[in-house]
Amino acid sequence: GDGQWDTASNWASGSVPTSSYNVTISSGQTLTIGNSTAAVANNLTIDSGGSLTVAANSDLTLSGDFTNNGTVTLNSDSDEFSSIIVGGSSTGDIVYNRYVNTVGSGEWDLIGSPVDGLSISGFVTTNSSVLAANGSAYAVGYHDNTDDSWTNYTTSTVGGAGNFDIARGYQMATSSGATMAFTGSIATTDQTQSIINNNGNGNGGRRWNLVANPFPSYLNANTNAHASNNFLSVNASVIDSNFLSIYGWDADGSGYTIYNNTSSATYIAPGQAFFVAAASSSAANLSFTEAMQTTTGGDDFINLDPGNTSSEFYLKFKKAGAQEADTKFY
Repeated sequence: GDGQWDTASNWASGSVPTSSYNVTISSGQTLTIGNSTAAVANNLTIDSGGSLTVAANSDLTLSGDFTNNGTVTLNSDSDEFSSIIVGGSSTGDIVYNRYVNTVGSGEWDLIGSPVDGLSISGFVTTNSSVLAANGSAYAVGYHDNTDDSWTNYTTSTVGGAGNFDIARGYQMATSSGATMAFTGSIATTDQTQSIINNNGNGNGGRRWNLVANPFPSYLNANTNAHASNNFLSVNASVIDSNFLSIYGWDADGSGYTIYNNTSSATYIAPGQAFFVAAASSSAANLSFTEAMQTTTGGDDFINLDPGNTSSEFYLKFKKAGAQEADTKFY
């Protein structure tokens, strides 16, 4: 057939799977979830030699288990991100081709790994053809809020960098805007990330912590996305109440956009990193729960969609040369 999940004649049953079906993709079979398809199944097994691809505009939700002995690839582009949600257990790795912004001045990207168990050195090697670099320094680094510093991995330090810390954010950039391959397992339990308010520590510390969506799916960000199972509501006790918001990097010279519970329905894209303000000077766990997961969503926080024809302007308020606040008009 045409290799598409949503074509009934491609299936031995003669019908497209529903959430009660146990699905097997056999060796030698190649299937694509495309055409803006929201695919569902109960258990999914990909045999050795079998292949499944989820297009950037499509998604897959499993109420049961995921077992991959073949190849599973999720794709994205600058303004569309595929999703997979596994309700049960997960075995085997996936490849998430996550779009990462260019290295240009004031651009870059804030990214977290959408998969678990991925070594940073392996990631750098796999993506060497598109990952930006400057001499011995790679365009992959982390933020330290004890002194508000940024550190990039280099040829001499990346070997000892270990794995990406799932749910932690990193700064990244590609040479000219491209997808980078993240290969690892799907997290199927609630994830946490430690945050701390180091503001006033005498060393230039900040309250801001760079964290990231740890799942290869969207997350409900605020109450307009979901009344209770959303990032801001679940973490209201550990985020500073004066800054109960998500701060998303714009990469267009305007700084950060604030997303909070007064914003319209907001969704955190797979692999999206962002800043939050910690409430306590003692470490506390920020939570990313399975219940926050959704396949609903669109662009990430960096809007690179060339088809966006809306009009907007920025108004910035400055005092003695320092920016105090800003807002956007559409």
